[in-house]
Amino acid sequence: MKLVGLRPDLYRENAFRITGLPVRATTRDIRRHTEKLRLMESLGRVGASEGILPPAQPPDEDARQRAAQRLRDPVSRLVDELFWLWPMADGETDAAMAALLKGEPYDALRVWERTTKRPAKAIAVHNIAVLSHVWALDADRLDADAIRLWKRAYKCWAEVIADDSFWDLMRARAKELDDPRLTAGTVRRIREDLPAALLAINAQLAVAAARDGQLKDSRGHISGMRASGFASELVDEALHGAVEHEKSRIKTLCENAGQAIRAAPGRGDELAERFLDEAKPLLRVVTSVLPDDHRVVRDAGDDMALTVLGCVVAYVNTAKGYQRSLDLLQPALALANTESVRDRVQENVDIIRDNLSYASCFFCGQDADKACALKLPMHGDVNRETAYYQTRITWRTVTVHVPRCRRCRRKRGWRIAGSVLIGPLAAVTVVAFLMDAIALGTVLIAVGIFVTSWLIAGSRRDLTEFGPVKELYAKGWRPGDRPSEAGR
Repeated sequence: MKLVGLRPDLYRENAFRITGLPVRATTRDIRRHTEKLRLMESLGRVGASEGILPPAQPPDEDARQRAAQRLRDPVSRLVDELFWLWPMADGETDAAMAALLKGEPYDALRVWERTTKRPAKAIAVHNIAVLSHVWALDADRLDADAIRLWKRAYKCWAEVIADDSFWDLMRARAKELDDPRLTAGTVRRIREDLPAALLAINAQLAVAAARDGQLKDSRGHISGMRASGFASELVDEALHGAVEHEKSRIKTLCENAGQAIRAAPGRGDELAERFLDEAKPLLRVVTSVLPDDHRVVRDAGDDMALTVLGCVVAYVNTAKGYQRSLDLLQPALALANTESVRDRVQENVDIIRDNLSYASCFFCGQDADKACALKLPMHGDVNRETAYYQTRITWRTVTVHVPRCRRCRRKRGWRIAGSVLIGPLAAVTVVAFLMDAIALGTVLIAVGIFVTSWLIAGSRRDLTEFGPVKELYAKGWRPGDRPSEAGR
């Protein structure tokens, strides 16, 4: 038997809280209680539970059926006994139980706090642990009072786990139930598993708070776990187990996206965007609960980054949407955790960025026409060798094709033609004034002003701003097919 599956509702589902029966109830007591409930139901008189710390809302039929089932199973019953309040001596009503039955739990708490003799002390500490745990789990939010309750619950549970006399009582209780399924080994395993089970409850609460965006409460639960005194390895295992849903869901989303992209590569951008919308909230929960260097965080981020990359590569190869692809790869870069995955995404970012620079007109940003590219010859790697009073110059050349659209090429042609006409136009204007043709000269001046303003208007970007040209400039290359001193 392994103490697993405990949830934050363990006290709301506790068979003794639901039925109102004491933990020492016999089979006959349970049978009588069941018959009483059946009779009351037939009379339509089933109401609130009796007993100590009754639930705020009367249990429904399903809850009562689950409680009856747990009481019939000896192992489940023993677990529910562990997580409920015990009488101080041989099942007799004591001062603490009397106070609880009157609805005065703080009076019961004071009785237990004053108890010092053994084995009553072991039961008292156990009851304080249970009562603090109940109140902590029933709290609406993780405020200062709730944090104090959690601290006290963990402190007392740690004392219970370390107290051999309490586990002697548990073994005796298992023997009393007289069922072959209950052995000393059952009790030993419950004791061994109890720290992990307690931590799992807070881990679930931390994850639930993270899912709701209550990050302060989530961090509060995690801090409480780490301050519990239990081994840090158990804390990490509990948190890891609590995010299993998010971890599995992210994996499923990655697989689904991979299948979808094979069927519709042209919709890769839509698939990547939808994938990020669905997966990022899951990853936020994981990263809120687990440390940044945790294997689950690292693997989840890398898997998501590679999934987005696969969608984007399929899309850009099909639709050539370079800018859209770059926009989608930025979050993929942020998701990547390992160097190999970051390098892989960055390599594709660089490739797509280069493709984008050649796909758009450098001057206006519109779609470029390959036939209209501006050819810019450049030279570099100039080497000068002097021998026998002569200098020999060698260099390398390359022609950079600056992307351009038809409209910008046409504009450049008109600018060249206009700049050629400026000189003759100025000369004719001067002659007109010398010949007293003032009206003609005035018109020519106006034309000259118009042509000049048109030549300098518009965007004429510096070619050194073009990426490949800028990179060559940084390496010492310059425009032209040869160095100036090389002549022709």
